[in-house]
Amino acid sequence: METAHLPTWICGKRHDLTLDVMDIPNDVILGIPWLRASNPRVNWKTGHLQWDTPGSVSVTEKRVNSRKRDTPSNESKKALRIYVIAKEPKPVRSERIPEEYRRYGKLFSDELETGLPEHSRWVSEIPLKPGSEPRFRKIYPLNEEKTKALDEYLAENERKGYIRPSTSSAGFPILFVPKKNGKLRLCVDYRQLNNITIKNRYPLPLITELQGKLHGAKWFTTLDLKGAYNLIRIKEGEEWKTAFRTKRGLYEYLVMPFGLTNAPASFQTMINDVLREHLDIFVVVYLDDILVFSKTLEEHRGHVHKILQKLEKANLLVEAEKCEFHKQKVKFLGYEIMPGFIGMDPDKIKAVRDWPPPTKVKEKDQPFVWGNKEQEAFDSIRNKMLEEPIHALPDPSKPFEVETDASDWALGGQLAQRDEQGRLHPVAFYSKKLSGPALNYPIHDKELMAIIEAFKEWKHYLSGTTGTVKVYTNHKNLTSFTATKEPNKRQVRWYEFLSEFNFEIIYRKGSENGRADALSRREDLKPPTEVQRAAIFRETGQGTLQLGSRQVNATWKVEPDQEWIQRIRRAYENDDLASNWETNPACSKEQDTILFNSCYYVPKALQDELVKEFHEHPLHGPQGVHKTLTRLRRT
Repeated sequence: METAHLPTWICGKRHDLTLDVMDIPNDVILGIPWLRASNPRVNWKTGHLQWDTPGSVSVTEKRVNSRKRDTPSNESKKALRIYVIAKEPKPVRSERIPEEYRRYGKLFSDELETGLPEHSRWVSEIPLKPGSEPRFRKIYPLNEEKTKALDEYLAENERKGYIRPSTSSAGFPILFVPKKNGKLRLCVDYRQLNNITIKNRYPLPLITELQGKLHGAKWFTTLDLKGAYNLIRIKEGEEWKTAFRTKRGLYEYLVMPFGLTNAPASFQTMINDVLREHLDIFVVVYLDDILVFSKTLEEHRGHVHKILQKLEKANLLVEAEKCEFHKQKVKFLGYEIMPGFIGMDPDKIKAVRDWPPPTKVKEKDQPFVWGNKEQEAFDSIRNKMLEEPIHALPDPSKPFEVETDASDWALGGQLAQRDEQGRLHPVAFYSKKLSGPALNYPIHDKELMAIIEAFKEWKHYLSGTTGTVKVYTNHKNLTSFTATKEPNKRQVRWYEFLSEFNFEIIYRKGSENGRADALSRREDLKPPTEVQRAAIFRETGQGTLQLGSRQVNATWKVEPDQEWIQRIRRAYENDDLASNWETNPACSKEQDTILFNSCYYVPKALQDELVKEFHEHPLHGPQGVHKTLTRLRRT
């Protein structure tokens, strides 16, 4: 007698087995065919099999008489008697977690593999705007490394039941971005789908609502949840909308993938349902942030246990390093909370509060005078910026406006809202010093990074807003960012993050973007010696990009040679670096042109010819090797 395909889970990995039913002392004997099919890693010294997922299998070798179906056989065959041993959860080591909560080891794990969840109230719906349909998009090319990562992703997620082959009329392209561990992560380019999706938002709680809920509370704990999108099913019948194209065929998701614009709203529905029994009684939750509050410490410990038990039962995970337990002063959703007080988080205004006094004047050859009178005036202006009626507390019921800018060395931004008379009031400010590779980003990516950092800084205010967030920048090219034909790996990561927000990028002249400009040019953020970097793209006064040079003679204006540009782009096809530019952290792509460390990349096949032509140009005059190379680097 023989079983049909029997789904069997071994150490978190699913195996569909066909087994002979026999009277043997062991539950299951898995032989050589299974070993070949599953291909585990074998540790012959310890007798264990291992996969990439937690768990191990103890192996004991033994001679047994094998039977195939009901046909007896005296042939002695080699088999493996296998016992499944569940690994104990890794001990929780974070010092932030009190000893009494370390019993919830699974809750604080790095990752947790679960099977395909059942359809429930936790579904992700993708409502489309009337008259719109998801499109079938062009596939992006993949090199050998990405093809291998694709095959692994498809095999792993089909095994888990998260994806399945599709016959959808839609099909979105995939891209890969590097993870911190050096591996590649698959992303689906859902920009077109998100543009036609009707947005579903959860607004931030009003400060007055929080004040009412937290009245009398003296003890607080904050928890930070990890993303758990694999616990949420795509609404039945809507899976086709998530279809993604690969060189291996068309697939669609059965669980909610990253990158969908309504993913945060679906996650909010799930976490509200998980904690519904205690919601607003002693816990407040907004997306992945949880606040537990109580009047006494003893009562608080009981409340925290109840919340952790609910989260663990729902297979949710908590970011241990971002949690705060048993505190009387915490930061939550951009507010500072203490017994009897809720106010704006001081860090949200420190970019202006800590603004240093000026040290020079803009005009040349002018004396700089700074005494007590000037310092008092400076302090007065700075302080008024942080007080009512100029500064205002955030109101989630009103639209937000974001202003951003980037300089060579820093980013700056302002979050603001308008009052009933239409007057703009600042809510929060930020400045961030650039460092490392970011200093060499092209101007387009620096300006885009300024928007990304602003949304990260003010995520709690902007992710659930019911209206469209207006984002003002003096970089015109960013207005079409969401329609970029083929974003680079850095832009893919950024767009995936921005997909959670409902926003519109609006161009504004630099002269009208003074607040963000000033925040990005604080003298205290400027490096001791500004490095002059040559970049092939230059920003014009109208906010657009053009090719140009730092070195311009009085009688000759440098113009890009379109014939050379086309030759260079055609040569990319046979150049190793150009073909794999996405895997090189020093490379980026702008307007179909590849940059290497922010400079124009010329394929090897054309380098000698370009140097020769540049060296012999009649307008350059006599020049040796050093001058020729220096001029090329500057161009």
